[in-house]
Amino acid sequence: MDYDVHENSLERALSVTTAMMSTRDIQQLFGQIVDSVTDSFGFEGCDAFLMNKTGNEFKLIASKGYSEEAFDQVIGSTKPMDQFRREIGEAEQLGRFTYIYKAKPGENTNGYYGLLHPELAGLPREREDDWHELDVLYVTFEDSDGNIIGFLEPDGPLNRKLPSKNLVINLEIFASLASIAVANAELVDELNQTISNYKILTEATAVLQEPVDLKETLGKLAESLNKIVPFEEISVYLIDWERNLMMPAFATGKFAEVIMADIGPISGLAGEVARTGKVEIVADAWNDARVESIPGLDSVTLRQGMMCIPLKSKAGEVVGVLELFRKKDRQFTEQEYEIAIPFATHAAAAIENARLREELRENFESVRKAYEDMKTLDKAKDSLVNTISHELRTPLTTILGYLEMASEGMYGDVPPKLREKFATMLSSINRINSLVSKMLEMARLQEESLTLDLEPVNLATIAREVVADYEHEIQAREHEVNILFGNELPVVNADRLRMYDALATVFNNAVRYTQKRGKITIGADILAGKVHIWVRDTGVGISEEDRGKVFDKFFLADAGLTREDGRVGIGLFVAREIVRKHGGEMWFESKVGAGSTFHFTVPIGRPVRI
Repeated sequence: MDYDVHENSLERALSVTTAMMSTRDIQQLFGQIVDSVTDSFGFEGCDAFLMNKTGNEFKLIASKGYSEEAFDQVIGSTKPMDQFRREIGEAEQLGRFTYIYKAKPGENTNGYYGLLHPELAGLPREREDDWHELDVLYVTFEDSDGNIIGFLEPDGPLNRKLPSKNLVINLEIFASLASIAVANAELVDELNQTISNYKILTEATAVLQEPVDLKETLGKLAESLNKIVPFEEISVYLIDWERNLMMPAFATGKFAEVIMADIGPISGLAGEVARTGKVEIVADAWNDARVESIPGLDSVTLRQGMMCIPLKSKAGEVVGVLELFRKKDRQFTEQEYEIAIPFATHAAAAIENARLREELRENFESVRKAYEDMKTLDKAKDSLVNTISHELRTPLTTILGYLEMASEGMYGDVPPKLREKFATMLSSINRINSLVSKMLEMARLQEESLTLDLEPVNLATIAREVVADYEHEIQAREHEVNILFGNELPVVNADRLRMYDALATVFNNAVRYTQKRGKITIGADILAGKVHIWVRDTGVGISEEDRGKVFDKFFLADAGLTREDGRVGIGLFVAREIVRKHGGEMWFESKVGAGSTFHFTVPIGRPVRI
C-alpha cells in the first residue's frame, strides 16, 4: 500500500491550506508549505524557492530537514531562471506542476548543495522504483497567467520510493492551491512594499523642506533610498558646465574620503551620463572602459555593479550625477532604476535649492556690502557738504557785503550798466547763500544737532507772508492763488523762520511746476489735534516712478527743468525733516497732468524735541 494513500496525506495537506490562504507574510507562508510537504506527504526534507522581483532568478526562502549548519550555508542562495528551466527540461514531466530528475549511474555529486544521506549518494539504484539520493523532485507554483513564480524540491521520501501516481496527483492539487496562496501573499507583499515605498518617498520629500545643508540633505535621501534599493556605496557629483568640472558633494562607504577628493573634468561614464541625460547600468564597473579609475581604488574594490543616474533640474538641465554601487552578484535592475528616479529628482532639487541658497547668501552679502558702502559714501558726502557749506559761508558773506556797498556807490559812482551787473551778481550770491544755508540746515538735521527756537506762531500769517514774497514769480506766471482761511487758525509753538522755510519750499514748488495761468490753493483745518496745512496746484504732477523719491536728498523730478535755477533737490527733504522736528508729518497726493497736493501738520501743543 502506498505511504501517501495510507496516511491520507492529501486530507492532511488540505487541512493546512485554510491557514495558508489567510497567510499574507511570504516567509511565514513558505514555512507552512515546507512543513506541510514534510509532514503530510511523507518527505524528510523540502526546499522552497521564490522568484525574485527581478524575474531573473529564484531565491531559497525556506528549507526543512537539513542540519542547522547546512541550512545557514544555503539559505538565501539563488538559482538563475535559465538554469532552472534547463533542469526541468532535463527532467521527466509528471503533471502540470511536478517534474522528476532521475539521477544517472555515476552522477557527479558536486552539483548538489546538500544531501540528506551522503553515504547513499554513491550507491546504485537497486530497483527501478527506488528513490535515489541524487534524484530531484520539482513542484512548481504558477501565477494566474501560467508563469512560474516559485518551486519546491521535496527530498527523501520516507518510503524510499519514487513518487507514485497518487502522490503526484496529491502534490498537483496541493501545488495548485499553494500557487493561489503564494500569488495572494505576493500581491499583499507588493502592496505593503508600495505603501512602504510611498511612505519613504514622502519622508524624503519632507527632507527637502528642512533648512539643512546639501550634504546632510543628500545623506538623508541616501538613507531613505537604501531602504528600497539597497546599495553598498553611493556618490553624488555636482556638474559645473562653465568650468567643465565634476565635484563630489556626497559619498558613503570605506572609500568616501578618496571619492570626496576626486575633482576633475566632466568625463568617463559619469560625464557621458551628464551629457546624454540617460541612465546607465553597468554589470562590472572595473571591466567597463567608460568607468574611470580613481587613485587609491583597486580592481577588487571596483568589481561591482553600478547604476549611474543624471540629476536634472526643473528646467531639464543636468546639475549632477548619482552613482550607486553594490556587489556583482546583486545586479541593479530596471525596476530598481524606476524606484530610484524619484530620489534622483529629490537629489537634483536639493542641489538646486543649495545653489539658490548660496546665490541668495552671496546676493545678500553683496547687497549688505553695497549698503554699507553706500552708508559710508553717504556719510562722506554729508561730511563734505557740511564742510563746504561752512567754508563757503564766510567768503560768501564777505563778497555779499562788498558787492552791496559797491552797488550803492560807496566806492565811487556806479554807471547804469555796471549797476545792472551788480544786481545780477547780488542775485546770484543771494541764491548761493540760500543754498548754503539749506545745506547747513540739512547737515544739522542729519547730525541731530539742530535746535528749534520755539515761540507762539500763527501759520495763517506765515502763509500770507510766503505768498507776498513770491508775488513777482506769481505774476510772471500769471497764476491764480487763493488762501482759504483768515487769521482764525490756532497758534502753535514753532520755530517761526523754519516753519516759513518749510511752507515756502512747498509753495515755491507749486509755483514752479504749474504751467502759466495755473491755479494754486492754500487750505487749512484741524486734524487729530494738529494744524493741517495743504497746498494744491494744477501743475504737471508727479509720476508713479518718482513718488517714492520725492523726499530723498538731491532728488529732482526733472533735472532739465530745475537745475537752471540753481536748485539741487534738498528743499523738500529739509522741509519734511523740519516738520517732523516739530512733531508733525509731511505727505503728498499727485496725479500726472492734474497737479499735486502737499500736506503737513504741526501740533497745537508744544512739539517734542528730537
